[in-house]
Amino acid sequence: MSLSLTICRPRVFLAAILMLGAVVMIGCRSGTPTPTAAPGNAANHRQYVEMAEAAYADGDFEAAFDAAQDAVRAAPDDPTSWEWVRRSAVAMAADDYLRSLPEGRYRITVEQFLADQVNGVHYAIVDVREPDEFAEGHIEGAVNIPLRQLTRRLDELPSNPSSPILVYCHSGRRAAHALVILRLLGYMRVFNLRDGYVAYTEYLAENPTPTPGPTPTFDPALGSDQDGGC
Repeated sequence: MSLSLTICRPRVFLAAILMLGAVVMIGCRSGTPTPTAAPGNAANHRQYVEMAEAAYADGDFEAAFDAAQDAVRAAPDDPTSWEWVRRSAVAMAADDYLRSLPEGRYRITVEQFLADQVNGVHYAIVDVREPDEFAEGHIEGAVNIPLRQLTRRLDELPSNPSSPILVYCHSGRRAAHALVILRLLGYMRVFNLRDGYVAYTEYLAENPTPTPGPTPTFDPALGSDQDGGC
């Protein structure tokens, strides 16, 4: 028995968190497999699995993904085949994400965030801390979506994936996970507030609020308590 597969490239099948602050990916197996002609049979299964293993070890994750699909077609009930499909899909997404990382890793400083706000950049602000942390203080206009709930509350984010989104937490670690998840889900202008809410409150305690201008400028006449009600 063989089958035809529709296996989505990373972005639809929920998957794994990797890497130092986070590297998460999404891959998927969509639809129900249906019987059809296959490129091999059970006798070829081991060969395809070995090809997937070798390609994965060489860092050729796309070739590993293709070989793993052939392994599934040859032996659809073998869990090892599906495991290599999952692993190679996750690796492809992670590799693609890491290759595209800019030097700043999508982080912006408090100063830049405040300057952007007064210069007309309207961020959707997402606080990924727990509700009790949020209740003790937060950035004005932020919506509280705890990190573990993020993928179940995407309807609270902008419908336009190009809209700018700022994610933050206490010090930046949880927000790094959120940033990776959202970028891999297709939100292309997501940024992490460097050093989180701690840096935000410390900055406002020591600096006046920025005023509009082509570069961050500050009005000495404004007191350091001009924090927008946060």
